This record gives sequence, structure tokens and C-alpha cells, in this order.
Amino acid sequence: MSSAGAGVSWDRRLWESLASLYGVHAFNYLVPLFTLPYLARVMGAAEWGAFAFADAYGRVVGLVVEYGFGLSAAREVARVRHDPHARSRELSGVLGAQLLLGGFAALITLILANTVPVFAAHRRLLPGAFFWAMSQGASPMWYFQGIERMKLMGSLWIAGRIAGAAGLFLLVRGPADGWLALFIQGTAPFLCVAAGLAMAYRDMPFLWPSFHRGWSALRAGASVFLYKAGANLYTSTGVLLLGFLATPLAVAWFAGAERIARAAVSATSPITQAFYPRINHLLLTDSRGAAQAARLSLWLTMSVGALTGAALFFGAPLVLRIALGAGFEGSVPVLRLFALLPPVIAISSTFGAQWMLALRLDRELNRIILAACVLDLVLALTLGLRFHQIGVGVSVVLAEVFVAAATFVTLSRRSLNPWRTFAEPEAFYLRLPAA
Repeated sequence: MSSAGAGVSWDRRLWESLASLYGVHAFNYLVPLFTLPYLARVMGAAEWGAFAFADAYGRVVGLVVEYGFGLSAAREVARVRHDPHARSRELSGVLGAQLLLGGFAALITLILANTVPVFAAHRRLLPGAFFWAMSQGASPMWYFQGIERMKLMGSLWIAGRIAGAAGLFLLVRGPADGWLALFIQGTAPFLCVAAGLAMAYRDMPFLWPSFHRGWSALRAGASVFLYKAGANLYTSTGVLLLGFLATPLAVAWFAGAERIARAAVSATSPITQAFYPRINHLLLTDSRGAAQAARLSLWLTMSVGALTGAALFFGAPLVLRIALGAGFEGSVPVLRLFALLPPVIAISSTFGAQWMLALRLDRELNRIILAACVLDLVLALTLGLRFHQIGVGVSVVLAEVFVAAATFVTLSRRSLNPWRTFAEPEAFYLRLPAA
């Protein structure tokens, strides 16, 4: 291990980014856990199930608009962080791409609302879900993550989350206010997008969003988008599938457990986000330092994942009673099943998102994700018809186990496992695909 690698992996900026990302994470997931009991009680299980359906659709739209730029664009910015002109071109391209994607998503939403019965039944909720999705998906957080300057942007995001939570408590009063809750959820991210862009252009030349550069950004990020879309398919579409296969009550039981499990799984995401740009930067010059950072990230994510998984399994009844109240007893077995996800996803995110994407093994990772998507959909449709929320939950867990195992095997076969000590850096770089 090189001393340079050790120094760069442990410096102040890395840990400051990690602390800021954990602050953002806490208010992204813990604040909703405080508002969730209020919304579930005010709306009732059935109406909250409809709200959860619209919210799940918004998450899919947000996933499309975000397009995986949190990985692909952050990777590029991390590598050109010392060139303000290159950073400006990257940001202009991402904004142009997101405008194109937003227009496409708006058209699809309009068509679905007027042609598909299950969407027409929730038509009044879709505009709020779309606004929330656009605000969340267009966040420039990826830019500050890439240059490892998260402190101020993280503080703005936290303030927005607090203001949004206050709005939910003050303004949402009954079952008919689901549309308003979605608009309130989108207001804080929208304001943070505006503030974040103003901050970003303070230290680089301003360029208007360009559709030409946007199209180039879409092409450059396509492989990472496929990874991100597939990786989110298991949880984001579970609620949607149940909306077609089961009753609104089954949807509410699954959605309640899935919301809590997602918060638990995301406890490791700030570690991944903080180490990802650092690993990309180190791979340009110091393979051993990059591998050391990946190993440290895996140890941290595994530790946090194991603790949160144990807490979910043993505390499921109490957590659900506090978070959702009466009527959600059916969520207990689903939440205990999802207790397997935090440690499993800790492995797959380190080997996949952090290491394989940093090594530009996008194609190999997408093959794994595609296979996992097929496995998940087949199992969800087969088991969901008979076992409803339990069946869809089993499909999610098995798909994630497959991804974790497949990424580890793929890296080992190519002699690129980060647990190796790269005594010959030149040979290591020769094993990488061309940039």
C-alpha cells in the first residue's frame, strides 16, 4: 500500500463529504419516517395505498430524469475537477439531458393518465408526483459529490427537508390531500436545485443547458443509466406490480415495509457516495490507493448493513407500530424478509457501483443487472399472484443476492477484486477497458 494512497484516502475532504452525505441521508429518510405515521393515520390505509402508488410512479420518473448522473456525471467531474471549463460543459450537458428526459416523461404521464385504468384512477395524484419527481431527479448533488464539496449543498438540502416536513404537518389534513402532500414533497428539492446551480456556477464559466451536449450526455451515461434503472427496479416497481396483482391493502402492507427497509438500506449509501469520486480520482494514478479505499468502504458498509439488518429483523413489530400505527400488521413478515437487504446490498454496491463502474466495467455490470431484473420480474409475477406482498418481497431479496454474488465472481475472474494487493500497477491498468 502506497503512503500516498493512504494519505489521500483518509484526508479531511473525504470525511467531511461523508459527514455531509450522512446529514443529507438522515433528513432524506428519517424525516419521512416522522411524517409517515401522520400521513398514514390522516389518510387511512386505503387512501395511503393510492398515495403510495402515485409516489412509486414518481420515483420511477425521478429515476429516469436522474438518469444515473449521480454515478456517470460524478465520475467524469471527479476526473476533471481541476478544469472549470470541463466541469461547466459537463453540467450544461446534464441539464440539457434532463430537460429532454423531463419532456419525454411528461408526455408519457399524460398518455398513461388518459389510457390506462389504474393510472386514470389516480389521475388527481399524478401532477404532484411528476413535480416531485422532476425536482428530485434534477438535483445537482452529483456535481458537488464529484468535486467533494458537499458541506454547503448538504446544509441547504437539510433545511429544505425540514421545511417540507413542516408543510406536511401544517397543510395535509385528510384523505383528499394526497395531491397536496406530493406537491409539498417536491417544493423543497425544487428550491435546492435552484440554489445548487447558483452555487455551482460561482467558480466556473456559465453555459446554458445545451440539447446537443445533452444528447451527448445521454449517450455517454446510457450504460450507467441501465445499471441504475435495473438496480432500482426491485424496490421501485414492487408497489406498482402489486397495484396490478393485489388489493390496495396488500399494496399498503408492502409499501409500508418497503419504505422502512429502503431507509435502512440507504444507511450505507453516504459511504458509497463519499468514496465513489475518491476511488475514481485515485484510479488515474494510484491503483493500490484506490483498492485500499474500496476495501475500507466495504468494511464500513458491511458493518452498518449488518447492524441495520439485525435491527429490522428483531424490531419489526415495534418499528411498524410506531411508524405506521394500526392496520399494518401484515407488513411485519415483509419487513423481516427485507432485513436481509442491508448487508447484501452493502456488498453489491461496493463491488458494483463503486468498483466496477470506476473501472469502467459498465457492460459487464449491466449484464448482471439485466439478469437480475429478469429474475426479479419472473419471480414477482409468479409469486406475487399467489403470495402477494410476501411473494414480491422474496423476489426482491433473491435478485439482490444474485447481484452481490455475480459482481464478486466477475471481478475475481478478471483478477480485479479490490481485496487483491496490486503489486504491479502497470499490469493492473492493462487489465482495464479503454476509457
